[in-house]
Amino acid sequence: MFHLMEPLFDLAYLGLVVALGLRLLLEESPSAKRYGFMAVLLGAGDAFHLVPRILAHLSSQGFERYLPLLSWGEFVTSLSMTFFYLLFYAYYRERSGDSSSWKKTLVLVLVALRVVLVLLPQNGWGTEGNYAFSLLRNVPFALLGFFLILWAWQKREVEGLRYTALLIFLSFLFYLPVVIGARFVPLLGALMIPKTVAYVLLVLVGYHYFIRDFTALSLLKTSFVFLILGLSAGVFYREVTRAFHYSVYTTLAVLHVHLLVLGTLFPLVLYAILKEQAGELSSLKRPFNLTLSGLALTVVSMSVRGLSQITVTEALPFPDGALSGIAGIGHILLGVGLVLSLLNVLRLEFV
Repeated sequence: MFHLMEPLFDLAYLGLVVALGLRLLLEESPSAKRYGFMAVLLGAGDAFHLVPRILAHLSSQGFERYLPLLSWGEFVTSLSMTFFYLLFYAYYRERSGDSSSWKKTLVLVLVALRVVLVLLPQNGWGTEGNYAFSLLRNVPFALLGFFLILWAWQKREVEGLRYTALLIFLSFLFYLPVVIGARFVPLLGALMIPKTVAYVLLVLVGYHYFIRDFTALSLLKTSFVFLILGLSAGVFYREVTRAFHYSVYTTLAVLHVHLLVLGTLFPLVLYAILKEQAGELSSLKRPFNLTLSGLALTVVSMSVRGLSQITVTEALPFPDGALSGIAGIGHILLGVGLVLSLLNVLRLEFV
């Protein structure tokens, strides 16, 4: 069952943080755009490591087969996470008003040291790696995290920084045991799941700080986000099937259609209907978000199904009925959300 749940979780995580980041990039505020870039960087960087993990979970002897990709993916993620926290420090400075020059110098030194250590060939990227060096390169990263936790905690009452210290602390609390002991106790690798949840919540802190209203323009911006996701899904389908020399039908072929029709056209139609509505559309927000949640669960399930069709050559490594059931739940949420959304539109239009 774990061979099913981790791919579902990883794909949901990547899609969510990238979608939230793209949505923030559409805001007028430069600070919101920077936070959006943080989220996109987080998702894009982690994708280099998580996509090979997903393929490994769906393949027999997958982790041995994808070892080079997993290792180089960790290399990219190591760099992207470092710059993620550098951008978070810039966000912290702006929100807290802390313009201390020594703090800025300390952060830049730790970031530079971390990058240099990651780039050194002694890491053995593309192989099982050098355990001692994996510990060494995480020393400046852990110190960076420690100082960000300390400073964010001191400013925890500042709007936009609330809970950030706790979430960064939790992310490192779950991450460091994996670095130190997962090679010897593989079960410790499961701690990456709560670590990832902490990152999602950290992105949501910024999202809810910068985006508070739900108006007709929100529908238009959401439509644009799903346009990007839909086009990306089409490219992903094309490149994955090409990489595996796969020419038979796979559900990956219809991912972009679902995203473009239900994620792009549906909000666009709602926007065309409601663009003259002044103020917030608070009654529409929940059913609309329910629709998007159902669509996300449906698309994630279809992605796992499609990838398994391409990579699995023997028996499925997970119960097929379980995946069908999860996809069914996604379809139910999607259907209920669509109905409730349109009922709310009718009420808004004809009251």
